[in-house]
Amino acid sequence: MNHINILKRAFTITVNYRALWVFGMLLALTTGTQSFNSGGSTGSSSASTNNTHPQFNPQHPFSGFPQLSISPAITSILIGIAIALACLVLILIVVGTFVRYISETALIRMVDENEKTGEKLTIRQGFRLGWSHQAWKMFLMDLLVGLGFLVALLVLLALAALPLLVWLTQNTPLHVLGTIVSVGLILLVVFAAIVAGLGISLIVLFARRALALEDLGVRDSLRRGYQMVRQHLGDAVMMGIMMFGVGLLWVIVTIPAILAIIIAAAIVAGLPALLAGAIVGIFAHGVTPWIVAAFVGAPIFLIVVIIPGALIGGWQKVFSSSAWTLTYRETLALEQVKANGELPAPAGAPMG
Repeated sequence: MNHINILKRAFTITVNYRALWVFGMLLALTTGTQSFNSGGSTGSSSASTNNTHPQFNPQHPFSGFPQLSISPAITSILIGIAIALACLVLILIVVGTFVRYISETALIRMVDENEKTGEKLTIRQGFRLGWSHQAWKMFLMDLLVGLGFLVALLVLLALAALPLLVWLTQNTPLHVLGTIVSVGLILLVVFAAIVAGLGISLIVLFARRALALEDLGVRDSLRRGYQMVRQHLGDAVMMGIMMFGVGLLWVIVTIPAILAIIIAAAIVAGLPALLAGAIVGIFAHGVTPWIVAAFVGAPIFLIVVIIPGALIGGWQKVFSSSAWTLTYRETLALEQVKANGELPAPAGAPMG
């Protein structure tokens, strides 16, 4: 398997197949590959006191500091906003799950179709490919694998913690021995979980493509993915290492762009936020101007950050998905070589 050719072809697809960008952006938004977190600041106002200068009370060490006062009306509004945001987050999680698997299925099938026929599908055609039973089965597969891995990990951690039961006794040497054994077992379980997680992730990458392209069931796709990884372990691991290196390089290269986006977003959002807060400050005091400023600035900041951030993350998603789809196709070609004695087609050539 020529891994370099696969990466080159994946790069070419990413640059030239622009309809994939939309699905890459949606996938980046719903999986959090490119995310930006911003910290907020809170304002405070001094509480009204009988003295011009508040006096320090040794029984109440914070009495000398200005107190934050929020009116009951503002408190009710904030509670309502919190409830509304919680409902919105729940809705976004559900919608995001649908969008994620539709986008992932569309990326896999569009790249495969492009490799088979050379045709570049439209965004509408991509949504038709993504909106399929394969997307639902892919979600089910990830759910079953994730739950199975979590249950197995918790059981192993519980077993590793069993030596700690010696603390129920009054024997100090047993306490020390049990703790050492338990810590050693827990570290061993964590190490094994990391290795197993990497192996399972590699299998799932192939299983998703078996599900999307060969229309297999969940168990058959996992079995197919396991067989392909086991039979071509060296090629699969090498591709995984190379993709990890590419991902690390991508993070390093995009850090300056991310910082520039954040700074630009802070400037673009900060100016109208300060203006709105200053105007409200003429008529109201306390935290009200700060709340208004936050409501004005936060949406602007998020829009300015999310759109270019999603594009950057989308390119990475398109490249990664394309590379693994090409790897899957190349692995199938190698299996055809073993079965028929034919020469494998290079990455990017149509498969018959």
